[in-house]
Amino acid sequence: MNHFKLLFAVLLSILAVIIIAAIAPEVPQVTGIPHPEFKGMFVAPNNIDQVSHTRWLGYFYGVGIIFLFATFLIIGNRKKGKATSIRNWIVGAMVIYLIVFTLMVMSHWSYSDNDGGPFALFMPAPTAWMIYAVWFVPLIITGAFVFKFEEAIISDQEIEEFEQYIKEQEVRDK
Repeated sequence: MNHFKLLFAVLLSILAVIIIAAIAPEVPQVTGIPHPEFKGMFVAPNNIDQVSHTRWLGYFYGVGIIFLFATFLIIGNRKKGKATSIRNWIVGAMVIYLIVFTLMVMSHWSYSDNDGGPFALFMPAPTAWMIYAVWFVPLIITGAFVFKFEEAIISDQEIEEFEQYIKEQEVRDK
């Protein structure tokens, strides 16, 4: 599939989620009502995380952003119109990212449904997923760029060709 068609499809899917969210039924009293005892404080009797359509719309929006991130990386990682070896790293990292993101969201849903839940590494489970797992995935992509830089981005030969081009331009401009 053409990379720009993929980008267009991803952007359309994110737009679809936004449109569905805009026309979905509003959840009552999620912005809060005045607290009966403390003036200036608001309490929300309804939790937006407890409503099925907002959960799924939020999840699909997050998945769309991950696909958008991956698509931009793949488009930007072409060399002379062809994908470089980092493409496989990007795709693999995004699959891992989707899995970890899904596990984090499922953990959050469970935490929300049960008014709390287990702690993992001294934090609520959803927070632990975010801090100890989700943030780690971009390091895979960073590592790929670091270790495959000369192969995928610019090689020593290309640097020499560029320097030769600059010298030729300087001679021509004299």
